[in-house]
Amino acid sequence: METKDLILRNWQERDAQALYEMCLDDTLRKSGIGFYNSLIDGQNAVSCWKNNKGFKVITGKRNDIFIGFICLSDMNRYDGYMEMEYAIAAKYRNNGYAEQAVKMMLDHGFKEMNLSVVAAWVRSHNKESARVLEKCSFTFEGRLRKHARDKSDTLCYSILKEEWENVKRNGIY
Repeated sequence: METKDLILRNWQERDAQALYEMCLDDTLRKSGIGFYNSLIDGQNAVSCWKNNKGFKVITGKRNDIFIGFICLSDMNRYDGYMEMEYAIAAKYRNNGYAEQAVKMMLDHGFKEMNLSVVAAWVRSHNKESARVLEKCSFTFEGRLRKHARDKSDTLCYSILKEEWENVKRNGIY
């Protein structure tokens, strides 16, 4: 899968080191996304993810450099309802990469995985990530107070398949 600047591809063993290094970033750790405390943890994660069509590495289109990851995962709700998570390595933030990756993954989820809803939960202090979701036409559904493990609030967002199709049809992107 390709965007203007990125490729979203399957995980490869060589991605484990970059995943581990990205997870050393304190900002990422505070965002609530899962992180890995050792290279072995990263290798184990990559082994699980490399054949999962909902888990992708975000790389640069020109150089295949590891920029981050994005995934659609089951929330144990019902078929067609998944949660999106994404993370961009610190040195690649504020370049529009998260927005490009989210839009491409929504296309993939709604077209290839036949999803009906994609949800995303963001810690309230992660304003950059909330802004990405808003730019990608997610609807803010509410705030879960002191919901996160660090007792911060969680902001809940979602987008329905028909909303995404309408956005695409009307050329908003």
